[in-house]
Amino acid sequence: MVRKIGLFFSYFIFFVLSLMYFNPKISVYYFLENELKKHNIVVSDEVLEDHGFSLEVQNANIFVESIKSANVENIDVKMLVLYNSIDVKNISLSKVATSFMPLNIKKLSVSYMVFNPLNIKMYAVGKFGELNGVFNLLDFTFHADLKPSQLMLSKYQNSMRSFKKNKNGEYVYDKNF
Repeated sequence: MVRKIGLFFSYFIFFVLSLMYFNPKISVYYFLENELKKHNIVVSDEVLEDHGFSLEVQNANIFVESIKSANVENIDVKMLVLYNSIDVKNISLSKVATSFMPLNIKKLSVSYMVFNPLNIKMYAVGKFGELNGVFNLLDFTFHADLKPSQLMLSKYQNSMRSFKKNKNGEYVYDKNF
């Protein structure tokens, strides 16, 4: 009996791992890219590589309303059964954003877990400082905590007005969609 249960779980784990490995990640990427085009966001010049359990996107240019808005050096997408994540490295924003924030974002991570199905978590770090955020899927709210850099506090005071300072010295941003 114990051997049959062990064999069942072995087959189940093998099936799940095979499903994750052979998942058509590039097809899903192109589907999402077409969905973004409906909102006038175009990703171009990227190089895709399927690594089995993840999809790597390199050197992507992002255009919003036909205006080049960013260049992304590396995107790593993991579509696992219980945990999904997007890790983005070295984002260079267009010079148009100079008046809002520093142009370089070192790292951006977005993750979703089945065990916490109502929240999408986000973490970003760059010359602006360090940001932790949560998007709630139930009530469509976004909450972010920012530990701003000295550069952000001194040069981007207009952007900092969107944040409220809390007693820990961090800045908080809340938005309902």
